[in-house]
Formats: sequence, structure tokens, C-alpha cells
Amino acid sequence: MRLVSAINQRIWLLIVFSSLLSLFATAQENSPYSRFGLGDILPNASIVNRSMGGISAAYMDYDKRYEIKDGYLRSQTINFTNPATYSRMKITSFDLGFEVDSRTIRSIQEVKKFNSVSPIISYVQLGIPLVRKRNLGMIFGLRPITRINYKIGESSRLSGIDSISTLYKGTGGTYQVYTGLGKSFGKLSVGFNAGYMFGNKDYSSKRAFIPDSAFVTYMKSNFEQKTNIGGLFFDMGVHYRTQLTKKVILSLGAYGNVSQQFNLNRNVLAETFEYDANGAVQPYDTVSYIKNQKGKLIYPSKYGIGFTIESPDKWLIGVDYTAAKWSDYRFYGQPDALSNTWTIKVGGQIIPNAYNPKSYWSRVTYRAGFNFGPDYIAADGKLPQFGFSAGAGFPIRKNVYTNQYTSINFGLEYGKRGNNNNPLSENTFRVSMGLTLSDLWFIKKKYF
Repeated sequence: MRLVSAINQRIWLLIVFSSLLSLFATAQENSPYSRFGLGDILPNASIVNRSMGGISAAYMDYDKRYEIKDGYLRSQTINFTNPATYSRMKITSFDLGFEVDSRTIRSIQEVKKFNSVSPIISYVQLGIPLVRKRNLGMIFGLRPITRINYKIGESSRLSGIDSISTLYKGTGGTYQVYTGLGKSFGKLSVGFNAGYMFGNKDYSSKRAFIPDSAFVTYMKSNFEQKTNIGGLFFDMGVHYRTQLTKKVILSLGAYGNVSQQFNLNRNVLAETFEYDANGAVQPYDTVSYIKNQKGKLIYPSKYGIGFTIESPDKWLIGVDYTAAKWSDYRFYGQPDALSNTWTIKVGGQIIPNAYNPKSYWSRVTYRAGFNFGPDYIAADGKLPQFGFSAGAGFPIRKNVYTNQYTSINFGLEYGKRGNNNNPLSENTFRVSMGLTLSDLWFIKKKYF
């Protein structure tokens, strides 16, 4: 009966969250700022870390009881932000993250408001302890890095001519498929992530004249660029963990990458067109067409440093500082409206009583944090941004007849980008869920 109850509980939670995603499946994000650079940068951390303001440079889900194969209390989460933390993987973990983003855009000049909602898979990854006794761990993963999605209409009057209507549209984004390796040498751990970054960046501008006279007609114009992005990437991390007192641990961490280059291949089209009776585009005449234009994307260097202080299974607090040199960004040799950026992140977690068998809620992990710093997009001057987050980790009772451990982590995030000095400001609210399924693999059978 216990096994059936545990399975039903997990299935019920998955059904509830899947239903929430299906409610928003037809909605689309619409962010004008995603026009610049590589688009909106998605959170570079797991749901656990994001619920604590994003701290991840020094965060490591580990305590000494993980060295005992039958001594676990819960699953072990993966911190893919700092690959050095893979060194302390002691149990095979499958980590999956979902989120639903609700975005509100406010126009300061015309006092208008626009809303959009979009679901997304945040990451999929598998962590494996290669050699438990030698602290060597590996992960495989796939996650989105940036996202482009906007559709904006503009109407204006050309001096001495006619009115004009323009529709700007953009789609795309980038992704990483990667593997990582972490190894510890006493208190010091080192690691790396390496893999392939790929994606696309598709823009179009459709323009139509609206003549004042019925006797004058103009052809509509369309200008579009479709670019494919691809190339290998590499980043590294270090982690140091030491015992301050009998019950308190200090961890220091850093991660980052140097400037890297990726291959570009684009098609550029300029044409005239008309809409048919169904609203579909019917090309009329090709003005110019450039096919398979090669180029390079220069991706900037970035780094993060931080520390955490914790009492295992009781509390943890931490601070991160991250920075990226986006002024070095180049797309076919051209810069964009971007600027160097930095972010400060502060957060922590608390477990009221991890060993209380009578109260489930006292074994839940409660998390909160905040972050602030300028956005990397500088199309309308500096874009200040800040965010608050909160969340909780729910352990699922382990079945006594298996070596499987499960935890579900929920997170709520609120972020604001821009202020009254910017023509547009954005408020973002995210609801996220991380599902960690851990299991003991490669155990030798024993017979008595």
C-alpha cells in the first residue's frame, strides 16, 4: 500500500503541473527587448538556486551522509552553473525543470499595457557519480540559453507623403547540449562544462503605405534575415569547502568562460508582396537575396563568484556576484545596443526539522532571495532590473523496498526591468517546478 500511495502522489503532482502548462500552451511571449543581442537571457540556474535569488557559485547539495549508500534523506540536486560541484555527486540524479512566464509590458509614452504568458522547459539533465570514492562525477544536459519572441506594429505619418504601417517580428533563441565533469582533491574541487551551442535568430520587417488617395497604390515590402548559430563552447568552475565549526560549513565558488566564437550562416531577403484572401503572404518580386552568408558571432566572457555558509539540514545563506563583458559582442562584425553587466544575488534556505517523523511541513525546505543589477540590453539607455524569489522543496517519502529518492521543488519569481526613464518597462512573474529523481546505480548484489 505504501508503494501505491507514493506512486499516486507523484503522478498527481505531475498531472496538476501538466494541466497548468496546457492552460497556457497557446500563449506566446512578446518582449520587444528580445530584438537585441541574442534575445532575453534565461535564468542560468536550477529551480533550487533560482528560489534563493539565483545564488549558485558556491552552492553544493552535499553532506557527509551521502558517503553512506543507505543513509540518504532525500535526492541530490545538480548545480549546473558551477561544474566543480559535480565532484560530490554520490547518487544518480535525473533533473527536470519547467516554468511558466507571465510578462507585462508597460509603455510610458502612450500609457499602454500588454500581457503575454509562455511555458518553457528550463533544463533536462542527468548526473552520474563515476567514481564515488574518488569524488568524480559527470552530467549530461540540455537547456535553453536565450529566447527571441516579439511582434510589434507601428503606424506613423511620413512628412509630405502618406501614412505608413510597419510590422516587426522576431523569433528564435539559443540552446546548449553539454556534458560536464567534476573532480575534488580534498577540500578543493574543479570542473568544466563542454558542448555545442546552437539556435537561430530570425527577424522580419513588413511595411505597407496607406495612401490618402484611392488612385495611388503602393506595393508592400518585406525585409527578413534568417540566421543559424552553432559552435562548441567551454566553461570552468572551482569550489572550496571547509568546516568552520563542528556544525557550520563555509563554501567558496567561482565559474566562468573566456570570450568565444560561434559560426553564423544567414539568408537575407528583400521583396515586395501582397496578402491573399486568407492573410497569407504572397511574394510579388524579389529585390535582393543573399544565401548562405558566413560569419562569426563573438560571445563575451563572463564570470561569477560567491560564498555560502550553512549548517547541513538546518539553514544556508549565500551571496553571488556575476559579470559579463557584453560590449565585446559582435554579430557579423557589428556591435549591438548592449553594455557590460553585473548582478548581485543574495538568498538562503531553512529546514525547520529535517528529522521530525510526525510533521511533514517541518521537513520541507523553505527558500527566498533577491537580486539586482543592470540588464545587458541598452537600447534605451541603461535598463535597471531587480527580482525577488521564494520557493520550497518537498521530499517524497522513499519506499523502503527501493533505492529511489524523489524531491519536488517549486519556485516563484518576480522581476522588473526598466523604470520611468525607459520608454518600456517589463514585469515578469515566473512559476517554476523542478523534479529530481535519484537512484543508486551499479550496486553489487549481496546474498545472505
